[in-house]
Amino acid sequence: MKTKKRMKKTIFSLILVLFIQLGLRAQESITSTINIPILDRYIELAKEYYPKRKMYKASELSAKAKVGVARATYFDAFTASYIYRPDGASALDPNNPYSINGFQFGMHFNIGILFRTPAYVRQAKEEHNEMIYQSKEYDILLASQVKQNYYDYLHMLNTMKVKAQAYTDNKTASDGLQYKFEKGEVTLDDYIKAKTITSYAQSEKLLAEVNMLKAKDNLEALIGQKLEDVK
Repeated sequence: MKTKKRMKKTIFSLILVLFIQLGLRAQESITSTINIPILDRYIELAKEYYPKRKMYKASELSAKAKVGVARATYFDAFTASYIYRPDGASALDPNNPYSINGFQFGMHFNIGILFRTPAYVRQAKEEHNEMIYQSKEYDILLASQVKQNYYDYLHMLNTMKVKAQAYTDNKTASDGLQYKFEKGEVTLDDYIKAKTITSYAQSEKLLAEVNMLKAKDNLEALIGQKLEDVK
């Protein structure tokens, strides 16, 4: 009886040690899987593709165009006009004695517009600068989000591999116990517990696969491409 208890403790101790070792191995290797060039490429693709980033850039360009419009307001202060009287008309126009035959040109100047325009230009420039800063800020946030999604993906991918290996190891051990159970070398209780652990390991493996796919989708949603297509 004592021998059986010691055997049970040994089996489950080995399984526990196996899980701990796999977990430590995953933690130790996660940083080594980070590919800096591919991460930089993901950030570059996100800046090219992500719609909200395009919205910020469009706002920046619109604000820049408004600076040009504000500067063009200087020309509104000046108004040119002309009058033409045919040469065959009388030398003087009784309704307008200042009008003579031929072309007459005039220039009107609005000093109020001239004084207001510098303020319009400054306002447009500040709005443009604001859009530039907002665009730069979003670039930083977008790059940070890409990095976070990339790290999450690597974590889930690594976890999936660990869970898959744990399931394989547990299934191998369970199959071995099944053989021993059929030969009468282990009890039914030990065999059922081994099967239960294997089922749990399989469930963990499937959950890890789902989490990996979700993390992959989140990263691809930012860069606009399948990870397999990124060069």
